[in-house]
Amino acid sequence: MRSERQAEEAGALGGLIPINNEGFWSVMEREEQYALLFDGGSGVINMASDLLQLKDEEDNLIGEWIPARRVEELKGAEGVQFISDDFVLYSDVPLTGTARLILPEVDFPFLEGIEGITDLTSASPSSLTNEIIKSNLDMNESNLLSHIIGFNVEVDPGPMIITGRRRLH
Repeated sequence: MRSERQAEEAGALGGLIPINNEGFWSVMEREEQYALLFDGGSGVINMASDLLQLKDEEDNLIGEWIPARRVEELKGAEGVQFISDDFVLYSDVPLTGTARLILPEVDFPFLEGIEGITDLTSASPSSLTNEIIKSNLDMNESNLLSHIIGFNVEVDPGPMIITGRRRLH
């Protein structure tokens, strides 16, 4: 958690843009948290959307990371400007105030419907936390990306059955 605070205090792009990892803090509010490592080409990463957003002070979406499956759909679209292979700016959305990077909560459908798991959420950690997770697991390959999931556990104990009762006189 310390590394996420440091990342937010430092900002993105050498401090040029404020950053807020809303998703990370939501995961940390859950009873259980787990860090996962994925190959950059993982279906989990490619299925995701909303991993990184650029918003203004009024929460207008002015740019975002685009998964590979959406690139063709957005190429040449009006009001969409690619600034890298996988990040777009929406030129038709007027900027109000200062822009900031948001790492939001991300759906994680892979654990949905499992008995006892409630309030499931996930997020991408900051680059700093990503490197710490990989280092702690001794998996420093550059193609690996960490992702964190969090959920609460709800166990229904069912009806209480008392066995071996004795009557006291």
